[in-house]
Amino acid sequence: MFNMKTSDLFKRSKQLADFEGSDFITWNEAVNCINESNVALYEKLINMGDNSFVSSFRMAAKEKLLPEDFWQLKGVYLWNNGNLQVINRRADADGIHHLSYELRNGSIYLYGNPNDILVEYYPKPKKLFFKPNSVMVDLDLEKTYLDCCKHSFLFSDTTELSEPCYSVVDLDGIKNVDKALIGIDPSDVLGAWLTDNYILVRTDQTLYIHDIAKNAESDIDAYPVVAENGEVFLMEDGIISSFSIKYNSLLQEYIVDVKDLGDFELIDGGLFYVCNNSMNDFYYLKDNTIWFGTVDTGVTADKIIYADKKCYYLNDSEYGYIENELNRVIEQTKGDNIGFIGIDERTGFGYCSKKYGKYFVIPYCEDTELNYPNSTYFQIISYILAIAFKSKQGADISLLQNELEMIEQTFEETLGSDAFQFPRMGNVYN
Repeated sequence: MFNMKTSDLFKRSKQLADFEGSDFITWNEAVNCINESNVALYEKLINMGDNSFVSSFRMAAKEKLLPEDFWQLKGVYLWNNGNLQVINRRADADGIHHLSYELRNGSIYLYGNPNDILVEYYPKPKKLFFKPNSVMVDLDLEKTYLDCCKHSFLFSDTTELSEPCYSVVDLDGIKNVDKALIGIDPSDVLGAWLTDNYILVRTDQTLYIHDIAKNAESDIDAYPVVAENGEVFLMEDGIISSFSIKYNSLLQEYIVDVKDLGDFELIDGGLFYVCNNSMNDFYYLKDNTIWFGTVDTGVTADKIIYADKKCYYLNDSEYGYIENELNRVIEQTKGDNIGFIGIDERTGFGYCSKKYGKYFVIPYCEDTELNYPNSTYFQIISYILAIAFKSKQGADISLLQNELEMIEQTFEETLGSDAFQFPRMGNVYN
């Protein structure tokens, strides 16, 4: 296997396109071009009969869901004492007793009387990323920041009478909040969070809510639940609810209006929940430990967010994610982690941290390892990318196109060869 990373591919492509030191291609454009080129090469290799990426599974039932990573079928075979017999796709005229297969609605169906079947397929190509450069943000170093969401930052504050409160500074100047939730004793606070529309502060007995758009406040004995799309819900006694803050003219105050959505069997004691938009995949913080459903993952965290089927987390020294119950540390941090800007493939940024005495927005994505079998794949996709970059600038691509065609021709001529066939494979793969 040829071990290089996506950033190496990007650097090489910029060299070929003579774009070194240029910011003409943005990070988002580059990532999109890289993945489009990777898929184009992958499809071409499949059509040429390259089996480097083939996966397989066995089945005996008449019906089976296709794997989540299924991209394209290679073949279906009857496993007969180690001998493989090709099974053809079911024709319209075939009866249900004719040995055949059919793909439909994300499943494979078998007809006839199969008892041991091998299915070979090409998996989805890996989504490739490389880390953009961290970006410094201009924040007041004297303030104690508690959380962040997109371009807004929550910090502890005091009124003119030295009462404790909370404020929000928005880098775009849109969602600034001055001195909200006044009078909550800091020693009673278990956690404080900022979402798109709310400041949420939980004490031992109460969840205090500040609606940023309405500049309205209320409280309830519940725990916050933030879905992947940023929508906020409430969890109380195993019941999840939507809510809104409404003015009650009789009481002459704002109250939390709650609408129950359903029961959830979760362990009591969760302080802060995150989930997918379908609300069937929950993670939550309990005593600064992340729980997945009813399972203690053992991972300590101060902040969590749900994105892309994962629970991303921050603590004093680590940034990583949990997928189901598997923990992956992305980065050992060297500063004070505030919170998540938001996991967003369009920007590549994920969280904010104080490093070297200043605040930086740090990328969430890893520099993906390329799983190409050899260097020729790397060369081909480097040229494909370089051509895409120069095309965007309207520059001449003829020289790069000629180089690519020569590499591809040599590659195609040797693709189906091995040590017992002529011509022997040379160092085209090295």
